[in-house]
This record gives sequence, structure tokens and C-alpha cells, in this order.
Amino acid sequence: MAETRINIRISPEKREAFYSKVKEEGKSVTDVLTDLIDQYVGNKVETSEILELKQRVQKLEELMLGETAA
Repeated sequence: MAETRINIRISPEKREAFYSKVKEEGKSVTDVLTDLIDQYVGNKVETSEILELKQRVQKLEELMLGETAA
């Protein structure tokens, strides 16, 4: 599948906040934006919700394994 680019203009503050959140959540900018576009056009409605739940489960598993290892 051929891919293309989209360029947008946003304030530096908004860009930094976005990049910080993406990094904090361990996601890629492309994944976050394509998920948002998919949701907007009606594809993959649950994608970001499922991803968030998977991340939450992973964090809980890490916490539980950390407690049992101690």
C-alpha cells in the first residue's frame, strides 16, 4: 500500500504537549494520528480504547509481578 504525508500547522506548545503524551504512553506519533483519523472517518472505532486498555492491563501486570517478586 502506498503511503503519503500530511503536514499541519500547530503551535509549538501544542506540538510539545502532543509529543510528550505520545512518548509518555509509549506510542508513535503516526499510530496516534492514524487512529484518530480512522475514528473520525468511521473506521476502527474502538482502536484507541482497546490500545489504552491493553496498556492499563500491562501496567497492572507489571505491578502485580513486582509485588510477587518482592
